[in-house]
Amino acid sequence: MKYNLNLNNRPFQAIKAGTKKIEGRVPTSKDKTPYNKLKRGEVIIFKNNLTRKLMSAKIIYVRHYPTVRKMLEKEGVKNVLSSGGSIAQDIKSYNKLSEYQKNNAPPHTKVWGLNGACFLDAHDATTC
Repeated sequence: MKYNLNLNNRPFQAIKAGTKKIEGRVPTSKDKTPYNKLKRGEVIIFKNNLTRKLMSAKIIYVRHYPTVRKMLEKEGVKNVLSSGGSIAQDIKSYNKLSEYQKNNAPPHTKVWGLNGACFLDAHDATTC
């Protein structure tokens, strides 16, 4: 199965370079990707919002977390975010994303399986 996801330029370039290894997502009204169904070996096609270039990456594994903090503590900030920073700063960054804070509040975490993080094989990432 292949999934199409949009990315801003900085995280797109970081995944391409292999420095960002995890893409954390939550479902929103604009994004109906079934993150709770992603599986190892499937492919994500990332579209750079700035350049419109495409890049594919294979899913190594998927993990779901109840909070952003748990994901960042377990996976490491440098693997999850291209911006760096502290856990507290990065939680604020996630909460600024459209609909994220609203959807991250209980009981949605249990219902939607929010904060799915998939590891991407950066070595398999190729520009289409």
